[in-house]
Amino acid sequence: MKTIDLTKQSPDLSEVIQMARHEPILLLTQDGKQYYLSEADDFEREVAALRSSKAFQAFLDKRSASRSTISLDEIEKEIERDLAKR
Repeated sequence: MKTIDLTKQSPDLSEVIQMARHEPILLLTQDGKQYYLSEADDFEREVAALRSSKAFQAFLDKRSASRSTISLDEIEKEIERDLAKR
């Protein structure tokens, strides 16, 4: 996967698409957000890229460490309360 830091370089869209034809692209924006670009039908490469993504793995680790749960009954009651307010 190729990473493009948009704070350091500004390729035009056609350049980025051309790069994405060869490998997935991770775009890092000036506000710290990250965007992933790859061929829409290239699921296997997407999976491989996410497996090698430290940021994505950290996200999964954080999510799996959370032990809080909400029962389905609680969610249904919350939805009913929200609908009743409307």
